[in-house]
Amino acid sequence: MNHLFSLFKVGLNVLVQKANKFTPATRLLVQRFVPFPAVASANICNVVLMRYGELEEGIDVLDGDGNLVGSSKIAARHALLETALTRVVLPMPILVLPPIVMSMLEKTALLQARPRLLLPVQSLVCLAAFGLALPLAISLFPQMSEEYRGLETEKREDRE
Repeated sequence: MNHLFSLFKVGLNVLVQKANKFTPATRLLVQRFVPFPAVASANICNVVLMRYGELEEGIDVLDGDGNLVGSSKIAARHALLETALTRVVLPMPILVLPPIVMSMLEKTALLQARPRLLLPVQSLVCLAAFGLALPLAISLFPQMSEEYRGLETEKREDRE
């Protein structure tokens, strides 16, 4: 995990150093997108740290009727991966869409003629991104996985 963070830090440092060579417009666009990888990385770390116990012990596996079948580390890994991906997708509309939309809208005659409208327009764009982000992220994966074939059998416990 430390190796991954080191690579990430080196990559961001290289990007920041090369940003000095960018045109002002490109530099502004890159600066607008820097928060996304930072937030996505923090979300992944949070999920792994908070749910690490589930990776070690496994999570409960239920049958179709809701009866406990056993505990599975494979199911825990699968759930953790889905949660981490959801946490990466969740901030994406919020941190990616507004900079793209605003960079296009800022060039319009309306906003150039009326700069006081910039803040309300940006607020509406952000509000729309917030409204899109949560349903999109939640709908990526089912709330309860339905199939448990292929899970490790030694961790299944018959509770009949």
